[in-house]
Amino acid sequence: MTRLTLGEGPKVTPDLTPVLEAQIATLRAVSELLRAQLTDTREECDRWRQKAERLALPPPASPVPLPPRRRHRRRWWQPAW
Repeated sequence: MTRLTLGEGPKVTPDLTPVLEAQIATLRAVSELLRAQLTDTREECDRWRQKAERLALPPPASPVPLPPRRRHRRRWWQPAW
């Protein structure tokens, strides 16, 4: 492509189309790799979640009663707190 400018002769601008097409192709390839990696990561997360659910402890059948608390007797010389 030639472009005419005042005061100078014809100026040739380089055709960047092949360079840009190569960059676009590279970006598309990287995008596909990242998409595949994301899919693998999600599947691995699902597998870990299923394993954790399978190995999780069941809740206790009934709460364990606490032993009765002994009431602390305050003597007349001890502070009230």
